[in-house]
Amino acid sequence: MKTPRPIIILFTLSAVAALSVATVNSAPAGKTAEAKASAPEAELPIPKSVFTIPTNSGAARDPFFPSRIIQAEVAKPATNAAAARVSSLSCLVLKGLSGTPSNPLAMVNGRTMGRGEDAEIVTDCGRLLVHCVDITTNSAIVEVGGERRELRLRSDF
Repeated sequence: MKTPRPIIILFTLSAVAALSVATVNSAPAGKTAEAKASAPEAELPIPKSVFTIPTNSGAARDPFFPSRIIQAEVAKPATNAAAARVSSLSCLVLKGLSGTPSNPLAMVNGRTMGRGEDAEIVTDCGRLLVHCVDITTNSAIVEVGGERRELRLRSDF
């Protein structure tokens, strides 16, 4: 089978064109390949990112939404620690009592505790370290941050 001449000519021309483009791109004008290999390129320093936190409103800018105005955070006033502790004790709820009379168990906010046991309980008020002091037939005495409270079962069933 004979190959038509125009196809052979076309392949030859495309190979010559590709070869000439490769040689032009590999060696820039004025430098030979040997000179380029012997001269090391100067390394550019990597720029450091600098972040500034604005102190006033309107100085902050969202890079994804540039026209949006970001309000600066306002410092929150100091809270009374005693009031926070009282409110955290109000977040504890005795859900149930179980176990034997010699080894009673109390379920406080879904966490089962024995007499004298410490547990970290997650509440709506945050995480609390609760110490179970004593368990009676219908209540449990717990201690949070040095303050004791008796938790009773709800009687509105």
